[in-house]
Parts: sequence; C-alpha cells; structure tokens
Amino acid sequence: MPVGYVQIPVGVAGPLLLHGCEYSVPMAITDGCLVASTNRGCKAIYVSGGATCVLLQDGMTRAPVVRFPSAKRATELKFFLEDPLNFDTLSVVFNK
Repeated sequence: MPVGYVQIPVGVAGPLLLHGCEYSVPMAITDGCLVASTNRGCKAIYVSGGATCVLLQDGMTRAPVVRFPSAKRATELKFFLEDPLNFDTLSVVFNK
C-alpha cells in the first residue's frame, strides 16, 4: 500500500494495536515485501489483543557521512577506523 515517495518508496503497515490505541506504521524502504510482512505481524498482534511496551532508554545516534571516489578508498577508511586510536582521533575532528 504505497502512499508516497521520498527517494525510496513509502508504505504503511497496520493498524498496530499498542496500549489499546491503533497506529499506522510508515515504512520508507525499497523492500515492499517487508512492508507486507510487517502488516501481517501487525494483524497478528491486533487479533491477539494488542501489545504493550516499556521504554528502557531514549536516545539518538548520529554518524558522519563521508564520500570516496571508490569502494577501495572507503574500505581503507573502514580498516583505519578499526584501530581504536585512529577512531578516537577522527571522532575529535567530527565532534567539534
């Protein structure tokens, strides 16, 4: 059930019954089968009486984006960052 397009297809799964309230779950993903599968899961949860949840921690992560002319150059950075000293040095630059 696509409802829009934001550089990748957007679908909606649901309704998801959570704490007695119905929610639609927007999914921006290129795999339409995953939206259908999630929709089936929402239906199973709904017919079994719904779900409850508990939030243990609230946070957000972020990461820099880098662009290279080749996959080989990107791989070199990956191996460089696997050394904790290199990672720490670079994180200081990106976190200014």
